[in-house]
Amino acid sequence: MFKETLTEHDDVIGLVCEGKLSEDDFERMHTLIHERLSQGGRPGLLLDLTKFEGYGNASALLEDLKIDTAHTNDFSRVAVVGERSWMEWGTRMVNLLARSEMRWFDSSEEVDAVEWVQKGKKA
Repeated sequence: MFKETLTEHDDVIGLVCEGKLSEDDFERMHTLIHERLSQGGRPGLLLDLTKFEGYGNASALLEDLKIDTAHTNDFSRVAVVGERSWMEWGTRMVNLLARSEMRWFDSSEEVDAVEWVQKGKKA
């Protein structure tokens, strides 16, 4: 499942992903992203993957890739929060492909991640 957080910040979309996400989860997430982007501007994105366990099946992975490719240039910055060292490596790899500046943060650095994402709007 996923849930939206940071709703008090117009300039940041915050998403927390927990457990294994399904294709339906990603479809609902994509709808939410479209709704938030339709408000104008180029917000930051904060993804909290601390409790993310992966994909429910291959179609969920494909739906996630659709979101990634559809929105490569829609965010000012993307912060990924998590505890696993492979997330840092993965964020670096995706950063090579994305047009948004991306950075990985440890789960203890969530406040820093929000501040970093917001500074992208002012830069």
